[in-house]
Amino acid sequence: SAAALAPSTRLTPTRRSRIYTAVAEPETTEKAVEPPKCPLNAEAQLLAARDAVLRASKDGVTRQQLRTLLRRDGELVPPDETWTGGIMQLYGACRPLARDLLRKIGEARDDKPSLREQRLDVSGVDGESLLVAEGESARNDASLFIQPSSEVQKTIENVCAAAGPRLVLTLNPQFRDVDDTLDFLAKKTGLLGSIGGFLGGKAAFTNSMDSLGFEETFSLQEFVVTGTQVRIFKAYPFGWRIFALSDRDDEPAISLGSSGADRPDYNVIAEVLEANKISPKIFRDVGRGKALVQGVIDVTYEDIVAGR
Repeated sequence: SAAALAPSTRLTPTRRSRIYTAVAEPETTEKAVEPPKCPLNAEAQLLAARDAVLRASKDGVTRQQLRTLLRRDGELVPPDETWTGGIMQLYGACRPLARDLLRKIGEARDDKPSLREQRLDVSGVDGESLLVAEGESARNDASLFIQPSSEVQKTIENVCAAAGPRLVLTLNPQFRDVDDTLDFLAKKTGLLGSIGGFLGGKAAFTNSMDSLGFEETFSLQEFVVTGTQVRIFKAYPFGWRIFALSDRDDEPAISLGSSGADRPDYNVIAEVLEANKISPKIFRDVGRGKALVQGVIDVTYEDIVAGR
């Protein structure tokens, strides 16, 4: 059972809070942490996620939610409907990322964890599992749920209870982080709430996660806004930032601004591109419109919000 796979109850030393430092620095050297660059490849995303998890953990955040892009044909792409193999193909791409992440976290803690996995989808087709990294030191144990849904809510609660102060992560949970009609209904009390939850609203699940103390510490998402590839990026302790992928392969993503604690608004991002006279990429590729490269963005997300 998943309970048997959960971290053991071996004694762990009391955690002492301290000011976090950059991951590569010794603990005795305090250093201001700069916001990470927008990851453009799988390795950069892995390291950025590791660093966000470690920074949050040092600040006492031991229940963390992560959302990532996934590697397909050598590129980072969103976990969306373009994956023709559905949730199981997504699981196949998410699993190695999860294992690499737990190993990287262990290495940063000077530990070499052993990994165990248990599939949680009874049907075998829902793409959910639990990874447990058991460290050489008990305090470094960590659990990670791959693509959890509301079906494994009770298992998450049980594992969190067994883990105590140790790290529990969820990776790419199977619910959207924006609300639809069912989610609106599920937030209601009484009959409407019950109907919304039964039909697929996520409120009961997310309420449970909130009560357990889960915090979104890393999120990298991508979508197309008026013909331009845009990534929104959040890495603890920094707020949301917005980037557009450059038309040049040899330069970093182009900053469009930031939205702080609030998830960026698609319509505002569209206004940013329009205000900077950025044409859809299909036109830019044939010379109709200026290239989207470093230095062409004068009006930012903050400027649009302030002018409303």
